Amino acid sequence: MDDKRRKILEKDLKIYKSIIIAIFLVLVARLAWLQLVETDIYRTKAESNRMRLVPIPATRGNISTSDGITIATDHPSFRVTITYLGLENQDQVVQKLAEILNDPEITPEYINELIKANSSRLYEPIVVKRNISIETVTAIESRRNELPGVNIESAPEREYPYGNLAAHLLGYLSEVNEELGKEGYEEYKLGDLIGKIGVEKQYDKYLRGKDGFRQVEVNVKNRPIREVTTVPPEPGNNLVLTIDFDLQKVMDEAFDSVLAELQKNPRSDKANGGAAVLLDVKTGKVLAMTTRPDNKITVQNKAIQGRYIPGSTFKMVTGIAALEEGKITPNEIIYNPGRYWYPPYIKSVAPVGPMNLYSAISKSDNVYFQELGRRVGVDAIARVGKDLGLDGPTGIDLPYESTGSSALQGLPTPEKRKQYFDWAADQVNKRYEDRIKAKEEEFAQLLAQAVDEAEKQKLERQKANAIKQIEAQWKIDLNWNTTWHDVDTFNIAIGQGRQNYTPLQLATYVATIANNGVRYKPYVVEKIISPYGEVIEEFKPQIVSKSTISQKTFDEIKKAMSFTTQPGGTAYSLFKHFPKEIKVGAKTGTAQPGQAGYRVGDKQYYDGIFVAFAPLDDPQIAFAGVIEYGYSGSGSIGKVAQAVFEEYFGLKKEANENIGVESFGLD
Repeated sequence: MDDKRRKILEKDLKIYKSIIIAIFLVLVARLAWLQLVETDIYRTKAESNRMRLVPIPATRGNISTSDGITIATDHPSFRVTITYLGLENQDQVVQKLAEILNDPEITPEYINELIKANSSRLYEPIVVKRNISIETVTAIESRRNELPGVNIESAPEREYPYGNLAAHLLGYLSEVNEELGKEGYEEYKLGDLIGKIGVEKQYDKYLRGKDGFRQVEVNVKNRPIREVTTVPPEPGNNLVLTIDFDLQKVMDEAFDSVLAELQKNPRSDKANGGAAVLLDVKTGKVLAMTTRPDNKITVQNKAIQGRYIPGSTFKMVTGIAALEEGKITPNEIIYNPGRYWYPPYIKSVAPVGPMNLYSAISKSDNVYFQELGRRVGVDAIARVGKDLGLDGPTGIDLPYESTGSSALQGLPTPEKRKQYFDWAADQVNKRYEDRIKAKEEEFAQLLAQAVDEAEKQKLERQKANAIKQIEAQWKIDLNWNTTWHDVDTFNIAIGQGRQNYTPLQLATYVATIANNGVRYKPYVVEKIISPYGEVIEEFKPQIVSKSTISQKTFDEIKKAMSFTTQPGGTAYSLFKHFPKEIKVGAKTGTAQPGQAGYRVGDKQYYDGIFVAFAPLDDPQIAFAGVIEYGYSGSGSIGKVAQAVFEEYFGLKKEANENIGVESFGLD
C-alpha cells in the first residue's frame, strides 16, 4: 500500500472514531440526564402505568311529590364496560361478551360500533349494558381470563317506583351523546346519564351529583392488586314537586279509564291520546299533569307541547270582550234560530230560542257568540285573549314548552295575522308558480310537435290564454288568503279557526279568570334539598300580570260558567252530585281540527275539550284538558275533571254509568 492510500485510510479511521466517540458521549449524556434529572418524571409514569382510576358513579337525587312520596329514585345495580386500553383480541372478546349478555340488541357488531364511536376517548370505560343481572355478573367474572378489558362496575340505576305516574312531567334519562363538548356540559363524560325531557332534564345539574373514584394498582394483565385511595361520590340534590300524589294518580287512572270507555263508542273509537293539567289558582302550582299515550320516550308532553283548537272553551274570551266593550249586557237576548244569519251560516247545536250570556255559555250556543264576535271584532277578542295569557308560552319550569311561534299557531293578534298572511302568500305564490311552470312545459311539448307555423301560432295563443286564466285566479286566491274576513272572526269567536293552544295555556287562562285577572306563572318544582336535608332553593309563586278587565266582568263570566254545571248546562251530569257549597264553573268544548284522520268517509270525529274551576265563591283549583277524538268535552275529558275534583274536595263519586245527551252530546 503506498503512502498516499495509507494516509487516506488513516484519515477515514480518525473520522469514524470521532463519530463513534460522539455517539457514545451523546448516549452517556442522555443516560445521565434520564438518571439524574428526569428520574422523578419517569418514576411517575411508571407508577401511572400500574395505577387506574375506577369511577364511582354518584347517586342521583330523589324526586318526591309535595306530600312526601318518592316517585323517582336510584337503586344499586351493575353494568358491564369495556376499557379499550386493556382490550386484547378484540374480535374474540366482543364475540364472547355478546354470547354471555344474550341480548338481541347487543350484538358483536353493536359492541364494535360502540368502541369505534368512542375511539377518541379510549381511556374512558365504554358502557355496554346497564342494570345487568347477578347471573350475568357471575358469568362474566367466571370467564374473566377470557375477557381482558371487560369490567363489571357497581352503578346506581334510575327507578320510577310508580311506573308511568306523571311520566312526561318527570322525564327520563339516557346516555349523554350530542351534548358532549358543548357549553354547559363540560363536566359530563362518556357513559354519563343525563335527563332528556321533563324535570329530569330541567333540573339535571341539581340531581346528578358528582362522581367519586377509586385509585387501584393493577398488574401487567390489568387486574387489580390493591386499592390505593378512594374519593367518595357526592350524591345529587333532591327535588320536591308541587304535584300531589293522590291527585296525579287519580288523573292518570281516570284518563286511562275514560279512553277505554270511549274506544267502545263508534263516535270516539279512535280516542287514544290527549293531556290534562290541574293548577292551584292562587299560586300557579301544578297539582297534576297527564299526557297520553304515556310512552314518555317516543311521545311529546302534550300538556305543554300539544296544540289544540280550543272549541267552545274559548267563548269566555269573546264574552269578556263584548262585556268590556259595552257591546252586550249579561241579560240581553240574542235569538238562536239554529244557525247564524250571516254566511257561511255556521250552525249551533244549542236549543233553538232566546239566549243571554248565562244560557249561551251553559248551552254553548254558537249563534250568540258569532254575533258577539261581529259586534266587537277580532282585535278586541285578541286583546282579551292576550290579557288572559293566551298569546305565548306560560314560562313553566319544564323544557320544550311550545312557543306558538308558527304562523299557524296561537292567538290571532294583528302580529300573528300578518305572520299568517305572509305565510299564506308564500304558499299561494308557490302553488301558482308551479301551475304556470307546468302549463309552460305542457305547451313546450305541443309546440315541439307542431307541423307548421300556423299550428305554432295557434298553440302560442292557447298558451297565453291559459296562463292569463291562471294568473287571474292567482290574484283572486292571493287576495282572499291574505285578507281577514268576517267568517274568520265568526270562527274565532266560537273557538275555531286559525288558533290553537296547549292544555297548560288553557289551564292558565281559566285560572286567571277564576283569580279575577291575577295570572301566575305555573311551576312544578317547589324545593331543592341537599342530601343532608338543607333547603338549597325554594320557589315561590310569581305573578306574571294583573288584568285590566273589570271585576264586574269577571263576576259575570264566572257566574255564566257556573250555569254550565247546573240543570240544563252541558256539564250538569258531571257535577250534579256536588254539594251546594262547592259550585263548579266550567265550559265544555267540541273542536273540529280539520286534520287528516278526523273525517273517515261520512264519519266526522272531534276533539273533546274541557275547562273548569272550583269553588265558585273562592276558587282554589283550575283544570284544562283535551282528549283527541273524544267527540265532546262533557263526555270525555270532563269525566277526568270530575274524578280529579272529587279527589281534591274529598267527595264520594256517585255512579253515573248511563251516558245521556247531557254527557255525550256535542258542546
